[in-house]
Amino acid sequence: MKRSYGIAGNGRASKHLQAYFRLLKVPYKLWHRLSGLRPEAALGGCSVVFVLLKDEAIAPFIAANPFLKDKTLIHFSGSLDVEGASAMHPFMPLCESPLSLAEYRRLPFALDTGVSLKKLVPEFSNPVFRIKKGEKKLYHALCALGANLPVMLWQKAMAGLNKKFGIPRAQIERYFQASLDNFKKDPAGALSGPIARRDKATIASDIKALKGDAFAGIYSAFVKAAK
Repeated sequence: MKRSYGIAGNGRASKHLQAYFRLLKVPYKLWHRLSGLRPEAALGGCSVVFVLLKDEAIAPFIAANPFLKDKTLIHFSGSLDVEGASAMHPFMPLCESPLSLAEYRRLPFALDTGVSLKKLVPEFSNPVFRIKKGEKKLYHALCALGANLPVMLWQKAMAGLNKKFGIPRAQIERYFQASLDNFKKDPAGALSGPIARRDKATIASDIKALKGDAFAGIYSAFVKAAK
């Protein structure tokens, strides 16, 4: 039986999947809450449905739509175990703009133990790894830390260094890039400055300079975590 794909949801993950399907010339049906259609009317003829909704909406959506019972259901959540649906978490921070076909094909997916990507989506040949169900929440917490905390720090530092001190964005970006390059070369030895050399006086001065700023607490937490 030939597979036919449907997508529930039209957020960022959905738009990336749509773009990937278009590049592969794989047809699909789309439903979202502003489409004016009932889910069954849009997705009833699909054999595989990607439920790409907010985590808290995935299980209720499946329960509220009995027509999905006999379909292959896939979700992109990295932290949830959803009865009757397979997890296929994209292991990459997804930006607003679409990627190239080569970039999509390099994107790894985190699957449930024992699940085959080829059985879920034969058209995909992406790299995969597997996460045990009992370990998903820790896996996702580490993903969220790694993908978002650096961005928040860069946003804070960029705003201050550029607006307050007039340092050009390009120079600040090179500063950030050097830190990432150091991490790639030597993850264990990539820390620099007062945190790396355990310079308590300079660390205390830095934290004092951030007094009244939420990032003072974050700086303090970094110092504790680095010990």
